[in-house]
Amino acid sequence: MNYLATGRIHPERADINFGPMLWQIPDQGKVIASCESSQVTIWIDLATIDGYVSAYLVAEQFSHIVVGALGFSLGNGYSVELIQITEEDGTPHVFGVRPTGTTPNATLGSVPHEEVFGHAFDLANRDLYFRLALRDYLRAGTYCYRAIEALKSSFSVRGGGNAWAVMHTALGTDRSSIESKIKAFADPVRHGNWVSAKPSTSLDRWNMLSLTRDVLYKYLEHERQASNPSRQPGGGAGGRPARIGRNSR
Repeated sequence: MNYLATGRIHPERADINFGPMLWQIPDQGKVIASCESSQVTIWIDLATIDGYVSAYLVAEQFSHIVVGALGFSLGNGYSVELIQITEEDGTPHVFGVRPTGTTPNATLGSVPHEEVFGHAFDLANRDLYFRLALRDYLRAGTYCYRAIEALKSSFSVRGGGNAWAVMHTALGTDRSSIESKIKAFADPVRHGNWVSAKPSTSLDRWNMLSLTRDVLYKYLEHERQASNPSRQPGGGAGGRPARIGRNSR
């Protein structure tokens, strides 16, 4: 089945133009990319593609190959945002900014989000490690592990021995879950050994994100309690209950 991916190259004001660029894969098919005024189009005709999510991942990979090479040749930095995959029969799939789990209602958000937003803003404003972890975690894989490492490092600068052990004790996290769900996928990429990277399913990526989200929540609550020892667990700002939810509408 053929798929068409569309998106844009940032910054759009760079007015990027190229193509068509052909990627021929023996015995499988081809991928063609072109771009006009920073609007990128990728045509995918590969026998191994088994759905629109796989098509999205292939389109993302090829677009980064082309744009990375172009940016390197010009000495410029670009990023790619793929927005939509259209199937051969015309069915569109728009990719947004909110990852979902096994059902569309399973998200990483909080309900309501306002109180968590306030607490997260306050902590990010005074805690570099939390700030950098928030920047990284929704990018999955290597970045999830880097986000957790950032939180671990916050315990390292406070002293007290093995920072991982201190973090696990303080937050109630455990090494085995982090290593099996995140580190095992992240390590080859972190060390530049891309060919050894484990393939990941959508469920694997969801597990990475949800576990990292949980660690961030635990760190946020730990720091809130540490900054106000008189506040009882579960107490929010101004005496209101802290409603740090796990599901979202």
